Amino acid sequence: MIKKISSFFLISILLTACSQGENEQTTNKDSELYNEVKGEKIEHIHGIGYAGNKNELYLASHDGLLRFSNEKWFKITENKHDYMGFQATDEGFYSSGHPEHGSDLKNPLGIIKSSDAGKTMDKLAFYGETDFHYLAAGYKSHMIYVINESANSSLNSGFYYSKDEGENWTQGKTQGLSFNNIGNIATHPTKANIVGIATDQGLYISNDHGDSFSLASQPQPVTSVEFREKSLLYFTLKGDKVSLYRQELSNEKEETIPLPNEVNRQNPVMYISSHAEKEEVMTVVTYENDIYQTKDNGQSWTTLVSKGKIQS
Repeated sequence: MIKKISSFFLISILLTACSQGENEQTTNKDSELYNEVKGEKIEHIHGIGYAGNKNELYLASHDGLLRFSNEKWFKITENKHDYMGFQATDEGFYSSGHPEHGSDLKNPLGIIKSSDAGKTMDKLAFYGETDFHYLAAGYKSHMIYVINESANSSLNSGFYYSKDEGENWTQGKTQGLSFNNIGNIATHPTKANIVGIATDQGLYISNDHGDSFSLASQPQPVTSVEFREKSLLYFTLKGDKVSLYRQELSNEKEETIPLPNEVNRQNPVMYISSHAEKEEVMTVVTYENDIYQTKDNGQSWTTLVSKGKIQS
């Protein structure tokens, strides 16, 4: 059964910093949707991924989306919403969260979808009702999983999934799942029945839409998990030791991926994203808003953002 969810490590600081504004929406139709930025400070990162099946990495922040492409950072000029539970897919992204200050959108956003890099969004479910901090979406399957922390008009609290973008929901039984705190949830890019939950007691995996879970790691804190087609990545802590693992889905064989020295117990990995077509390209986001990227499976890392500041 799903227990009451409390924040994982220091994640509460990130989650409680959500925007609460609800007024008149503003747009900037006379400018480009994204403008290049240098040296800017990023606050409260809420997700990362390759939205739209392009060679472009998107970052969801407290005040809108940023894009990393051609070794440069770009920031959205309109619809600067506080996206929570951000999940990139091959067609765009799903998210939840709160509208930007000055927007006439209802607060919270419920579950929304964008197929044009955030220029417009479709309101799928629970608009004006629920902010889902824990949301997963299949990169190609588009299966949506959520943990609903408070009952709304349709769902009680608990673990749910939708095969049709929020039209209908089924509750997972979550048998075998045990935790006090959660890092994130993730689902397989194509196999919609597979879902994982990073918890303070380890990584739990389900192959039946969340009806039953089994422990897929050592029983120690796991802050983040991401699925690829044939493997998964997860970050774990044991005492002062931190590790990023790659685990084969077919036989659970594991290998350790080297990490930057700046990643430690006080600055753990919060989000992981790998390129959909080039899995050797991985990006991690830490608690202190450092962003590191490797193009060779962790043999070398480049600092894209340091303590929230974009590297010029």
